[in-house]
Amino acid sequence: MSFIIDINQDQFLEEVVEKSKTTPVIVDFWAPWCGPCKQLTPLLESVVNKKNGKIILAKINVDENQGIASQLNIQSIPTVYGFVDGKPIDAFQGSQPESKIEEIVNKMIDATPGNEIPKLIEEADKLFGEQKFEEALKLFENLVGMDPGNPKIIAGMLRCLIQLKRYDDANEMFDSFDEKISKDENIVKIKKLLDTTSTGKNNLVDENLIQEVNVDPKNMDLRFKLANNYLTSSETEKGFNELLKLFEQNPTWNDGAAKKKLLEFFDLLGFNDPKVIDARKKLSSMMFK
Repeated sequence: MSFIIDINQDQFLEEVVEKSKTTPVIVDFWAPWCGPCKQLTPLLESVVNKKNGKIILAKINVDENQGIASQLNIQSIPTVYGFVDGKPIDAFQGSQPESKIEEIVNKMIDATPGNEIPKLIEEADKLFGEQKFEEALKLFENLVGMDPGNPKIIAGMLRCLIQLKRYDDANEMFDSFDEKISKDENIVKIKKLLDTTSTGKNNLVDENLIQEVNVDPKNMDLRFKLANNYLTSSETEKGFNELLKLFEQNPTWNDGAAKKKLLEFFDLLGFNDPKVIDARKKLSSMMFK
């Protein structure tokens, strides 16, 4: 089945309005003489083909279908309309980068009646936030079967594996990713987190460093070193606590190093991470007391 169709205005009701009640339809209004159309249409086709039937692209030549162009108030081309559940929900004019097109397409797919995936992702994220990592992982694994290329689902799986310290499994997943997934912003952050934290059983917290800090608790360099040691050994909560102690002692020490390191790991772990939520609250209370 082709996910890309050329239609005329007589087919618009059936192929766009009616069909969009079950499958979202993105409509490309173009003309043979339009230069920007020749740049945009291949990008639309590429994104739609990757979705493997979750969305349809309907192309309409405005020179041959001026009636429907007039009804939809098409004043310049290329113009793109998104239809979901029989109604237009999005539109844009002119060329757009592929990333922007994909964002619009994903929004349309998520809004499709009967699409349970966004709700299930939300449920998995809630389980993650409750620190029920095994349950969240199982739900994300089921979701991957439903929507294999969804970066939100893949990121959720990876974060669960890291929380469960299943580093080898996480690294195996990264080895299987195609270029597009590997370059996703959230996936890049998780890879950095995985590379930063320990991936072997031999990278343990330095007990001697703990003793040194206990003997000299005001030594901020030692405490910062201990915080880093905790963070790279996947003892995130302990690492955050040491950085919070540093910030409380002197927020501006070493050009605000404690706060910078906290914010760096907040970003890597994601704001849904329960340890991040707790540390952010503590940091905020210190900043605004």
